[in-house]
Amino acid sequence: MKLTIERATLLKALAHVQSVVERRNTIPILANVLLDGHDGALTLTATDMDLAITETVPADISRAGATTAPAHTLYDIVRKLPDGAQVEIETDAEAAQMMIRAGRSRFNLATLPV
Repeated sequence: MKLTIERATLLKALAHVQSVVERRNTIPILANVLLDGHDGALTLTATDMDLAITETVPADISRAGATTAPAHTLYDIVRKLPDGAQVEIETDAEAAQMMIRAGRSRFNLATLPV
């Protein structure tokens, strides 16, 4: 998956979906958010097994795909990026990593398979 999205749009969606994710989980996938990019939209989904939250936001999708990433870590990274930044997200399924780029900032997060 490869996409570009505005920081403010991504931050608003992440703030909403990560609110359901608890910081300490015994099941690792429950600490993650599902990012599904296709057809010009990014869908973010998170759950705590009782409640699930899904947000769909417009994004420039270069390569469709889906992955999961740690919800709170991703939210903290996006929150600290400069206002008005274009955030580029690219996943490498074989390496189980997601790269986040905005300006000169670069972050790599470990992902779990979908």
